[in-house]
Amino acid sequence: MLDRQTSELLKVLNSFCKDGSYKVLEKNEIIEKMSNKFKPDNDSLSQMLSHLSERNYLNIKYADDAVYCLAVLPKGRLFDEKVREISVERKKFNKNLTITIVLSSACGFLGAMLGVLVSNLIF
Repeated sequence: MLDRQTSELLKVLNSFCKDGSYKVLEKNEIIEKMSNKFKPDNDSLSQMLSHLSERNYLNIKYADDAVYCLAVLPKGRLFDEKVREISVERKKFNKNLTITIVLSSACGFLGAMLGVLVSNLIF
């Protein structure tokens, strides 16, 4: 499993390399595209890219101080799709949980109120 910063980097690389072909990207381009929360410096970017390359998420054809030529492999595209799928499922679960809590609370309140009314009528 990848950490959040590396997952964000893979998401950014997938946005650049949508068709699976090799793209020439500058380090600054990649860093600017990442969210402020996960912005890496040049050294950590190089380490994350080599980590992704070692794990077969992407293939680096050429790298120098300022430019990378890389392609996201099928494993990297699949990871991005799985992350999106999990996010959608989590949103559905949270929505269903919220609806269940609200309805259960309302039914519990109405049941208690009905019980009080019936007991006042009987006694």
